[in-house]
Amino acid sequence: MAVTAINRFTLAPGVTAAEFERFSREMDRPVCLSFPQVQQFEVYVADKFDDPSRVEIVELMTVSSWPEWEQVRDGAPELVPVVARFAELVDTSTVTTVFTRPAREEN
Repeated sequence: MAVTAINRFTLAPGVTAAEFERFSREMDRPVCLSFPQVQQFEVYVADKFDDPSRVEIVELMTVSSWPEWEQVRDGAPELVPVVARFAELVDTSTVTTVFTRPAREEN
């Protein structure tokens, strides 16, 4: 069953939204979307107007099966540089993930 993971996190100190957007556009999204398990991958930047130095990122990734995606994510050599760069850009202590599915309509 397909699942959409909603990932939220802030960038590491000194990392700009533009740096993360470039990483997402040129590396993260293209590599992830090259795997058949990934059906959709969208990235949103939430600028915090009360503190412009803190940028929050929201990613929505829909995969055909989370367990299958975990196997790919943890074993694909193509993802090693992506994961390494992600760790450089993101305050990994702020990463949260919510697994969602569409609400069911009554019949």
